[in-house]
Amino acid sequence: MSTRALVIGLDGADVDVITALGASRLPHLHALMARGAWARLRSVMPPATLPNWTTFLTGVDPGGHGVFDFTVRDGTSVRFAGGTVREAPTIAARLDRLGMACAVLGFPATWPPERLEHGAFVSGWDSPVAFEADRSFVWPPSLWSEVRARFGAIRWGDVDEFDADRPGWHDALAGKLVARIDERVALATWMLERRAWDLFAIYFGESDTASHHLWAHHDPSSPRHPDRVSDEARTGLARVYEALDRAVGSLVARAGEGVEITIVSDHGSGGASDKVLYLNRALAEAGLLAFRPGHEGTSPVARIKDLGLGVLGPRGRDLVFRAMGQALPGRLESRARFGAIDFARTRVFSDELNYFPALHFNLRGREPEGVVDPREVPALRARVESLAEALRDPWTGERVITNVWSREELYRGPFVFRAPDLLLELALDRGHSWNLLPSASAPPGTGAFRKLAPSEHLGRKGRSLPGSHRARGLFVAAGPRVRAAGEIDARIADATATLLARLDVRPGAELAGRVLREALVRGAAPSRELPAVDRSERGSSGDLARTEARLRALGYVD
Repeated sequence: MSTRALVIGLDGADVDVITALGASRLPHLHALMARGAWARLRSVMPPATLPNWTTFLTGVDPGGHGVFDFTVRDGTSVRFAGGTVREAPTIAARLDRLGMACAVLGFPATWPPERLEHGAFVSGWDSPVAFEADRSFVWPPSLWSEVRARFGAIRWGDVDEFDADRPGWHDALAGKLVARIDERVALATWMLERRAWDLFAIYFGESDTASHHLWAHHDPSSPRHPDRVSDEARTGLARVYEALDRAVGSLVARAGEGVEITIVSDHGSGGASDKVLYLNRALAEAGLLAFRPGHEGTSPVARIKDLGLGVLGPRGRDLVFRAMGQALPGRLESRARFGAIDFARTRVFSDELNYFPALHFNLRGREPEGVVDPREVPALRARVESLAEALRDPWTGERVITNVWSREELYRGPFVFRAPDLLLELALDRGHSWNLLPSASAPPGTGAFRKLAPSEHLGRKGRSLPGSHRARGLFVAAGPRVRAAGEIDARIADATATLLARLDVRPGAELAGRVLREALVRGAAPSRELPAVDRSERGSSGDLARTEARLRALGYVD
């Protein structure tokens, strides 16, 4: 059956990797790029999974949808939230109100699934411990039973990324990811054959997983490249991209003639350096942060968290968190991030998230132990900017922080307050990104900088990984409405606005992107307006009750 528009999300897919592998190994992607338009797509800041996929799916700025991270911080308390705090509906929900049939499969931060009257929605992962999807992930609920009977359980724990430091893990990774891609293609093919769709969108996360874990094996210039590399690990990243290319070819063919095709990634990928910055230690050395006496070394909570995540398998983590209650993941995360900080003597602090370099002012009246008068913020930002200028790579003398932005400079909308006060851009070290790691995990006696030991180079989830994110992802558009424009400039929200125009729908004024008219053939103007946002459609109100309901469905709450 024919489909009007096909969207294929490739998490972390990188243009440079696609170009280097070439048309002989990735024929379908290169053919689409040649006959349509493509871009090194600019991510929203930070170039991380949840804010960018949420921006693409809703078309609005993070300040409008409210999703900046996997977690939400309230003072020194952290809770895992994912898509449960999303404040805007997806474009699929709004197209549904026009009577259009939409299917959205597997994108992160989309629980609970939107209840489409004319379509289907399968949520992706957005729980820190969920092993597999239950009925609450699928709309309509009857679809869950059909999928389970035909394909088995939808699982995210088939590749345990906390196990990556075990012998042979990297050799086996690509094969497992390729098998997962093939399973996803089978599911998508089955759904494409069931009916005609106005919009069919499917997500593949395997390019991101492969880039994080196999980049050092793939790239001989990586400072973390192993001395000995097996053929399985060395070719693993390329084999995953080849499998994704086959998936693209298969799904495009199945979608039928005249389909409007969009390929998009949330961010790009690249290699990580062997150099580490402990941002809170740098703030302490500058007199902006203080650690509690006796807590400058590795936090016991951080050690417990790291040990537990490493020893327990995916199903074991699921069972433990169910048994010990819904608050445990957030409690552990809160203590690991902030337990060593003496907030009564701290003016600026960081979550020290590797994918989200950022700072918070310890504001009086906002933070539980705030000491900074809001009137001091301009002077305090100036001190931070001076620190950014002075903070130099101790091995090369180069700057480590290249830009400092306030959240108001980057975002627009009613939920900007959820973002950190300042966002940082870290320099590349000979083309490789710095590792921003939590001070609580640092070896005793460590200052603001250190180099990873060779035994740490390949890392695992929860530790530094050899592959990291880049701020430029992938966008490809091809189909009857797209001309052979070649490379263009585009932001991730532009991909959404342009997709709507190709469906003859005018984007609403609240959308953050522009229609990429330079990529489109000239024709009639869109005949319908995207329905206005209905706040009852938004992803969630962000309240604890919605999160608790989901955790109850997963068995976390009795």
